Amino acid sequence: MQGKWKKWLWIPVMLVLAFGLFKVSDYLKKDKQVDTASDLSTQMVEAKEAVKVMKEETLSYTGTIEAADEAVISAKIAGRVSQVNVENGAAVASGTTLVSLESQEYINAVTINRAIQQKADVNLSTVKANYQRIKTLYESGAVSKKDFEDIEVSLKLAEAEVSSATASLANAEESLRNCTVSSPIGGVVADRNVSTGQVLSPGAPIMLIKNISDVYMVISVEQKDLAGITRGMEAVVTLDSLPGRKFTGTVEIINPSANKSARVFETKIKINNNDNLLKPGMFAKAELKTGKTGEILAVPQNALTGKEGMFFVFTAEGDKANRRQVEIGQVVDQLVEIKSGLTEGQKVIVTNVNKLKDQDSIKISN
Repeated sequence: MQGKWKKWLWIPVMLVLAFGLFKVSDYLKKDKQVDTASDLSTQMVEAKEAVKVMKEETLSYTGTIEAADEAVISAKIAGRVSQVNVENGAAVASGTTLVSLESQEYINAVTINRAIQQKADVNLSTVKANYQRIKTLYESGAVSKKDFEDIEVSLKLAEAEVSSATASLANAEESLRNCTVSSPIGGVVADRNVSTGQVLSPGAPIMLIKNISDVYMVISVEQKDLAGITRGMEAVVTLDSLPGRKFTGTVEIINPSANKSARVFETKIKINNNDNLLKPGMFAKAELKTGKTGEILAVPQNALTGKEGMFFVFTAEGDKANRRQVEIGQVVDQLVEIKSGLTEGQKVIVTNVNKLKDQDSIKISN
């Protein structure tokens, strides 16, 4: 009987032990799940220090591309357009016929004036012969002085008629030549504003010819920077519309007087454009090399993120990523100048920056 009683006493003890083991197991399982979740939320990143580097000082500008040479095309005479030979964007050589005007009226004028000149020439020949005859007679006393003076007047009038007829013929021939409107320079047609049948007035612009084998980038230089810019200074020009392309130019023209309203000095950078990639009106950026060097704080380009015109980096502070707004400057050998927002030696995260949020958990792998 006593043995059975002892056996029953062991049952509650075993139940308590089993319940305890279950709780411990459940606790360990939950703890492991927490550790696993923590591991999953921690991002592995690489970080590098913000460092001081030497760079050549440059001046940064934005500006617009324009043709280095252009000609405004207009008709020199009034007339109706009979033919237009070019479209916008067409490449033309110097002397290319751009527009033709109806010419019959001017052909008729040349014919008439040529006949008048020929008649004047014949008349002059006749008067000259009479002059020589009367002069001889006058010198021998066979005719009066008045007769000789009359023939002198006739000779002068005949000579004047020839001069007038010759000038009129030359003008008529010039007008006929001007029925053909030609390009004075080689280049590209732009802003064409003429069509067949249109009546042109002398001097009214009908198109532009732009020579873009060389182009200018036009920038505005503030007074404080003017002393640092000289003719012949090298510039590196880039365009957002031509990513990855860099163009080398030189400062060629510096306006000696400032714009009265903006108080800036118009400056032109000449760029070779043999491949015709640069078009008038394009927006461009230029870096002008001053020839001086200085020390800047810089971080790798891939440390930067941007939003709405602002730039940020993530600094590694303990096991957290701390987002900081920074002011950036120029790019130097894959490094970006940091003008404010960081100090030398601070570690910035350079991987997974687009996936990070402020105060995310991180672990540095390098």
